[in-house]
Amino acid sequence: MRLADPLDQATGLRRLFAAEAVFRAVGILGPDARRNARVSAGLGLAFARRGSQALILDEAVAPHNVGSLLGILTRHGLLDVARAGQLAQAIQPAGQGLNLLAAQDGIAALARMDEREALQLAEGWRSHAEAPQWLLLNSAPGSGQSLSATADLRVLVLPGAKTRLAEAYTVMKSAHTAWPGNRWLVLVEGADAAVGEPLFTALRETARRFLGIQCDFLGTLPHQREGAHPILAAANVIGSTRAAGRDTEMGIMAERLANLPVGEALEFEQYWQRMWLFCRMTAEADMRRTAPRAAPRAASPPEGANKNLGRPGVFIRSRK
Repeated sequence: MRLADPLDQATGLRRLFAAEAVFRAVGILGPDARRNARVSAGLGLAFARRGSQALILDEAVAPHNVGSLLGILTRHGLLDVARAGQLAQAIQPAGQGLNLLAAQDGIAALARMDEREALQLAEGWRSHAEAPQWLLLNSAPGSGQSLSATADLRVLVLPGAKTRLAEAYTVMKSAHTAWPGNRWLVLVEGADAAVGEPLFTALRETARRFLGIQCDFLGTLPHQREGAHPILAAANVIGSTRAAGRDTEMGIMAERLANLPVGEALEFEQYWQRMWLFCRMTAEADMRRTAPRAAPRAASPPEGANKNLGRPGVFIRSRK
């Protein structure tokens, strides 16, 4: 789907003569909010350790979101800055080159805007001193109807248990139905390779057969070792010695994502226009589903027909 051209001449001229901040977007989806948050934060910090600025757009709600995981109290969300028209006000530093944008109400916020308002909100990003090279969209749990579905590159976080396969497939199907044609990678969280690879194979065959999706295997993240501090056991991305093994795995996965020939660099305004379009389409589809249906009108009897036909207690005397 081709997006609309900029609405005013000034925007077109600015894009022509000024360098746009570009980045790559990765959607993090899955049926388990805690696992999604751990992977989003882990990948964000892995990109930061590679020298890249990363911004996490966090659609999940506390306590199982990235903000809670990293101990960050988010004061403003996307809906707040949408009203104020200042996107940079809601972006909070999370340390080590990682930034966080709370967007629990992201779809509702963007759906209420018209296209010009959405573009004006994105234009404020130009004044931000640390524009990201990576945008990680941590989805709301168990939902494909999220901003993360707009990313060209999607990572499905598959829990390391056979009983969660159906949930993971449902998330993939929902996101693919909402915005098809993107590439999927599967990360098995909470299992070693001996368990994770058969789970991936089962999901890959189902997705290929019924959705026509070709999945790639990103890797596995084993269970957290016992004895870690409770915060580290939940986050597992803070850089402790107990989390060093997982940090290494995250670094390998971040390197692979950076070298993939998909998920091309995009201009920030273009991507916000894409997200706005997705939100409007989602909101309109929801309105159509929930709108009360009008009762069907009774068909008028054809001209000349006996109007008493079909009325209770009315009998038609046949002619001899």
